[in-house]
Amino acid sequence: MRRPGDEKRSRLTILLLLTILSAAVLGGWFGERVNAGTPLKEETQKLLKSFTETLAIVESDYAHEADAEGLLESAIRGLLRSLDPHSSFFSRTDYKKLREEQQGKYYGLGITIRPESPGSGRVVVVDPPASGTPAYKVGIRAGDVIAKIEGESIHDWELMEEVIQNLKGPKGTKVNITIERPGVPEPIEMSVERDEIPLYTIKYAFHLDSTTGYIRIERFSETTSKELDEALEKLKESELEALILDLRNNPGGALSQAIEVTDRFIEKGQLVVKTRMRRGKGHEYLAPRGRRHDYPMVVLINQSSASASEIVAGALQDHDRALIVGETSFGKALVQTIYPLESNRGLALTTGKYYTPSDRLIQRNYSESFYDYFWGARNQESDESERTVSYTDSGRTVFGGGGITPDEKVSAERLSKLLQQVRRKSLFQKFAERLADGEIVSDVRFRYTSQERAGLTREDKARLRDELVISEQTLIHFQQLLKENEVDFTEETFNKDRRLIVNLLKQRLFAKLLDDEEGKRASLEVDRQVQRAVELLPKARALFQDMAAKKRADSVQ
Repeated sequence: MRRPGDEKRSRLTILLLLTILSAAVLGGWFGERVNAGTPLKEETQKLLKSFTETLAIVESDYAHEADAEGLLESAIRGLLRSLDPHSSFFSRTDYKKLREEQQGKYYGLGITIRPESPGSGRVVVVDPPASGTPAYKVGIRAGDVIAKIEGESIHDWELMEEVIQNLKGPKGTKVNITIERPGVPEPIEMSVERDEIPLYTIKYAFHLDSTTGYIRIERFSETTSKELDEALEKLKESELEALILDLRNNPGGALSQAIEVTDRFIEKGQLVVKTRMRRGKGHEYLAPRGRRHDYPMVVLINQSSASASEIVAGALQDHDRALIVGETSFGKALVQTIYPLESNRGLALTTGKYYTPSDRLIQRNYSESFYDYFWGARNQESDESERTVSYTDSGRTVFGGGGITPDEKVSAERLSKLLQQVRRKSLFQKFAERLADGEIVSDVRFRYTSQERAGLTREDKARLRDELVISEQTLIHFQQLLKENEVDFTEETFNKDRRLIVNLLKQRLFAKLLDDEEGKRASLEVDRQVQRAVELLPKARALFQDMAAKKRADSVQ
């Protein structure tokens, strides 16, 4: 059963990502350290004096000893929170994390984790560690539960951030962790040496068929454009006949990388995005090189696509370079400039707004309520009547003032209560581990060492995918696992979700027995938005050809 706080926690994760990645990094530059700047107004100086007097009295006479540093940081946060949803203050820890995200690397173990259950400090390793990472070298698996760090139980730790900070550390230092693994009766003690972990922004790039490529950009950091070049080279870009670019759940990042990514698909000199500022006239950012290849594109977005991802989607839509599919994006396009402050702290201040090439304001209205802006339900259908109208290069109607509206609206499939329970308890992962280790008799036949898996060709993997069958007997074993873990279900509810259950088991098995990319590929088979994108490729091709014909006609004139 979904707990009342689960949805709020999920949205809080999105909010934190928007704050750290989007609001902070989107500006793409750091302002000068502010010393005096413009002198404060006389009345402001008087109020500031009252503030310092109040702080002095609190430090001296409050009933309990006060944390002056914490009080001051809270005061700064309160000041910025009264301005807009994205101006923000960064503590030392937050500012360090910001720089790591921007630079695209950190020092740690190389694992992706989530809480084992709401309110528990224990964490579950979500994905198989990438080859070569410290976690991979010591044999950490997806589904492992980290129960202790340096011999101390983390069950009662309140914040996952505390767990993350204890796992990170200087390169070459070691951290001792205690792992609980499904099917293994005794805890496993591990000593893991920290190393540099690249924060890849493009984890998946593969062919959906012989001529259609798929690339997913998780966020935008300083390495994204380089990663995109490598992904397109892997896909043999000159041979592509279509590309699906997935920007769903991408919270944004560096503006420079949004420009570089867009530049990869449009012509030199075409407008990518423009800014309007309170001080100065703003700026227009043009495609510096224009390295476009002649294939149609579909771009996928959803309600969690924000800032830099909206800049890319908006530019490609305005120039009729891609068909946009999915859900209306978040609507975050405030220019943030980062100002370093004393003692390794920082300030992200809104200094302007972003507009697409057709002069659309991407930013959604937040004047009525910050709460509704972040937490309120979004009506994807009814808000167009209240939004401004603009036109693409070919004259198609697009809307401004509330995110990027897709050309084709396709909602994502929502997980049932049964599947939510199973996922929360990591039972797909646990069952896949048992199948892969041979604890359960099944139709899973192929077994390979990591070295053998590395030598498998794309054709080999395709053949093995086809050979893997989730039989009725295997599903009966899975139902038994659900009962052992007190999952509430009936034969009727199970059969209703049978198609997704089979696919989710395949995802975990492919990730375990082949590689993580094969697990992702399996997930796209039941991804409603991706499947619709594939169906719409002829429409994207027609859009691309019509625009090309229009440009040829214009050049003749």
